Amino acid sequence: MFVGGEFYNDSRWVLDKPTISTEKMTFLNGGKACLIVISAYLLDHGISKILLPTYLCPTIITTLEYCGLSCDYYQINPDFSIDLNDLTNKLAEHQAIVLINYFGFLHSLEVQTYLASLQKKGVLVVEDNAQAGFSDHTTGSFSFNSMRKFGPFDGGYLTTSLDLSPYINKIRECPNRRLPLIREYREKLANYLYQGTNSFEELDRLYNLAEYYYEIDSNIKGDPQEKMQIERVDWEDIKKVRRENYQYLLNLISRIPELSPIFPDLQDGITPLGLPVYVSGVSRDWLFDQLGSAGIGLTIHWDRLITDPRLNGNAIAVEMASKILTLVIDQRTSHNQMDYMFQILYDRIENAKMQGNSVSN
Repeated sequence: MFVGGEFYNDSRWVLDKPTISTEKMTFLNGGKACLIVISAYLLDHGISKILLPTYLCPTIITTLEYCGLSCDYYQINPDFSIDLNDLTNKLAEHQAIVLINYFGFLHSLEVQTYLASLQKKGVLVVEDNAQAGFSDHTTGSFSFNSMRKFGPFDGGYLTTSLDLSPYINKIRECPNRRLPLIREYREKLANYLYQGTNSFEELDRLYNLAEYYYEIDSNIKGDPQEKMQIERVDWEDIKKVRRENYQYLLNLISRIPELSPIFPDLQDGITPLGLPVYVSGVSRDWLFDQLGSAGIGLTIHWDRLITDPRLNGNAIAVEMASKILTLVIDQRTSHNQMDYMFQILYDRIENAKMQGNSVSN
């Protein structure tokens, strides 16, 4: 049995007509493209520094620095809340900050109220909803998502009341070398999983090359075909399934004390990206490998932080990145698959405990 991994082509969620209204959104190539356009606006308005959370994907920093912004950081606590005292102290020197709604979860009402007050004072809030899908709770001066985190699609929607068209139009567009590769990968992955055709080596080659082009290229405009497909997906049904799966798996793993859910309560109305946990008692990396050997492809958000010199000076962030593991609850995942994932987790951890310190943290 396989669980998780990258998204493959799946027509079960696609309808024959649009399901969402995106009239007030700008469709771009993805989250990276959204950051590039936002950076162009900030620089054009004399803002050359931006304040980021201490816990984030290093690619965000790379993109912002590539665009010409310098980055400073405010503290994120182990429960993924914001240290408001630290944020307040550092805001004096910044006119723009990035807010991340981790795993689709919203920050506290106190934080939301505080950020709203900042915006009234002229501070620009860049709300990263890459892990939130189509959220009904956008509050930033800019808000963007990333659709490849929720299905086999490339693209991201940017929402703002500001006119960004001059910045989009003046950025030189280059051929999208990633898109044909990732489309081929998604098609072949479905055949590989369900029909046993295609080779793992070929899939690995396609995926790695597609990701390489995503990292080095700066494509801005979204593809019309991707946009049409995204807007015909039944996102409400996907939200329902993800929420049901979250609660189901949360109940299962309550029997594994070595797994501590970071968000034990599912907020109303959100679409969760996954079920993130902290691993204790055994090595997270060992457990990750054990799951992979059993056909369970999970994600670590974000282990690259541990070795990135721009971020790894923060002990709290490094500790978080060393223990976190995101369990899969997406729309592809059946109860049988989650039962299987739970059983593998339980068995491997119990076996590790019997072996003593050989696989402990």
